[in-house]
Amino acid sequence: MKKKLALALIVPLLITVIVGCSSNKGDEVAYPDKPIQFIVPWSPGGGSDTAMRTVAKYAEKYLGEPLVVVNKPGVSGTIGLMDLAKKRANGYYIGMIHEGLIVAHHAGITEINYDTFKPVANMTDAPQWLVANIDAPYDTLDEFIEYSKAHSGEVTFGITLQGVAQAWGAVIAEDMGTELNLVPYEGTGKRIQALAGGFLNTTIADWASVNQFVENGDIKLLAYAGEERSKLTPDLPTLLEKDINLVASVRRGIVVPKETPEKIVNVLEKALEKIANDKEFIQDLKNQGIDTLFLGREAYKTYLDSVNTNTAKIADKLK
Repeated sequence: MKKKLALALIVPLLITVIVGCSSNKGDEVAYPDKPIQFIVPWSPGGGSDTAMRTVAKYAEKYLGEPLVVVNKPGVSGTIGLMDLAKKRANGYYIGMIHEGLIVAHHAGITEINYDTFKPVANMTDAPQWLVANIDAPYDTLDEFIEYSKAHSGEVTFGITLQGVAQAWGAVIAEDMGTELNLVPYEGTGKRIQALAGGFLNTTIADWASVNQFVENGDIKLLAYAGEERSKLTPDLPTLLEKDINLVASVRRGIVVPKETPEKIVNVLEKALEKIANDKEFIQDLKNQGIDTLFLGREAYKTYLDSVNTNTAKIADKLK
């Protein structure tokens, strides 16, 4: 009788243990177990490509599998993202977005927007500089403003058509009280190449995109588009100092197809947070003039919601 009673007590206990183990395994996901395709919707050599290749460089350390960067530029950074939206939502296809996608959506050039995807995390923050071709007839921000006013509509300013750089160019021209000749290019990399080659007078871009050209003597810096002067260029004024009310920066984050399972998104988010806290990663970005700014999925979505709301208010100026 005692043996039967003991057996009766043991059996439910074993069932509980087995069920408990099964439940724990159910919370785990065997991901990733192969390389992940990382779609960067801009050309090689620009700020987005540089920043995301740095993220990819450290990914295998924390994910166990590499991120394979695939550049798919076109139509203001939307071609690659339209492709991403059609990919299988299995965690093996991820992509990069920044504020430009939201601007492109409200400009009417694409139906997709940030909420076409599931945001995972923001990784970087790239402040912008006002830059000019080395032979431009002005060397300072004051001289640029004076020359632009004296030659209204003649100074060429490189933009990404119906992208965030177009909005920045419009603000600069309006606050200077003159007109700029906004010339479209496909992404920052193309704009900087045109600027260095003498096909443009000015543009606005991040440090990672321009520093090598500055060192080579092809491009000169006119001003910083931050709230305070940059430690990288402490002698340069901010645009705000000259009553140009623009603080320009690009935040680059990671998204996945909308139906990607939560368990997979959680794995990616945790790995990206570890990358963002890696001291070597932080220094690597800093050496390129890029700041690390990690925002987890909820904080990142809140930021994107805010950008979307504000961009919708100026949509008419982008068309």
